[in-house]
Amino acid sequence: MTGSGPAGPPGPLPAAPPLASDESWHRLHPLSPLVRAGRQMMSLLVVLIGIAVLNQHQDGNLVADVVVIVIALVGGFVSWLVTRWQIAGGVLRIDTGLLRRESRRFPLSQIQAVDVVQTGLARLLGLAELQLRIAGADSAGGGRLACLRLAEAEQLRRQLLALTAVPAGGLAVPPTRAEAVQDPAEPTAVRKLFRVRASRLPVAILLTRSGATVLVVAVATWLTAQFTGSAGVVAPFLPVAFGVAATLWRRFNGEYGTTVVAAQDGIRLRSGLIQRTAETIRPGRIQAVCLVEPMIWRPLGWCRLEVDVAGARQRREDRAEGQRLRALIPVGSRAEADLVLAALLSNPPLPSQPAPARARWKAPLSYHFLSWNGDDRYAVAARGRVCRETTWVPLEKVQSVRWVQGPLQRRLGLATVHLDVAGKRVSAKIEDRDSAEALRILAALPDLARAARSRAG
Repeated sequence: MTGSGPAGPPGPLPAAPPLASDESWHRLHPLSPLVRAGRQMMSLLVVLIGIAVLNQHQDGNLVADVVVIVIALVGGFVSWLVTRWQIAGGVLRIDTGLLRRESRRFPLSQIQAVDVVQTGLARLLGLAELQLRIAGADSAGGGRLACLRLAEAEQLRRQLLALTAVPAGGLAVPPTRAEAVQDPAEPTAVRKLFRVRASRLPVAILLTRSGATVLVVAVATWLTAQFTGSAGVVAPFLPVAFGVAATLWRRFNGEYGTTVVAAQDGIRLRSGLIQRTAETIRPGRIQAVCLVEPMIWRPLGWCRLEVDVAGARQRREDRAEGQRLRALIPVGSRAEADLVLAALLSNPPLPSQPAPARARWKAPLSYHFLSWNGDDRYAVAARGRVCRETTWVPLEKVQSVRWVQGPLQRRLGLATVHLDVAGKRVSAKIEDRDSAEALRILAALPDLARAARSRAG
């Protein structure tokens, strides 16, 4: 939630993050503009310095280059100077702007998750960005404090979580098969649930559709060069190969070292090779959980566990990244997935009710994988043969229930029920049920969801 309003010029501001009772104004780190600009600013500075060196004997050009560099540095300093933040009355307030002042307010009670993100440049400078994910907020104007010192960002993250309401009972952390650890960055004990194996992750990424694309393009490029005897003919393949390779690298970089621990204030994740991210997903904020089992992974006993958390709407350039769910387990065994699932959901049902036999006429290859189940807290649906997906949805998070029947389904007496949640990246689809059964599900789920929300409230 954001708003605009007048704000006076900032006065002297302390540098340390506030305590829970502190309502004073604070500034970001002076090197924040450099980190926020990232590669663009570094590239610009390198180019300008290079031009200045080449033109060092031309006084006029040298002066012009120096002026451009000084203007860029002064602009970043002014941006830092007019930006301040405050926590008061359960609201994070961020004021910025010189000529056009802007004041944004983020109610802490609506926080879905709190992330601490370190880019490669931020790690070199010992800085980190604090990100608040709030349902419905635009990603361009979300709650971002970029940047603070790493220790200050970690401390402020803990304080923000302490200022928000946590449901009674916290997370359902199982007492067995979870290693109790004391995280030196955390004041309370946590339970370690999962850590991805560094040797398994690259193999799993290569055994995906994107990995197969890279291999096909690489083989096609090599064969073309061998048959033609000219390296120039492989040029059309290079953009595709680089694009897919960059996708694989981003995934490896983001999921490397993924560690999941559970505590009373939420599920905590740490991941990343060059750009590191520390996230905290508060209890009750998970919209859906999805267990993914690709066909090529199943003989190895591998799976992937993803969660959908209601957060910021993605900008157009970030939409592809935002469509991918957050992987608590990038690749792991089914036993590891069951352990993490038990921490996320309390005694979730299994999809034990199969689709009717006539569903084979609509889905001959996957009908025997179609199943669902539910109780007074969760609904679960399974589908897919090449890539089997099992999705659990807490009924308290259901926003709408839809009954859909296509032309072929009408002839077969089948229908599909959709359960939509606020995350909008995943929905449970109870596919190809008998029409009468689908109508019963449609009639029962709204009342069950209403009762679940009443208990949660």
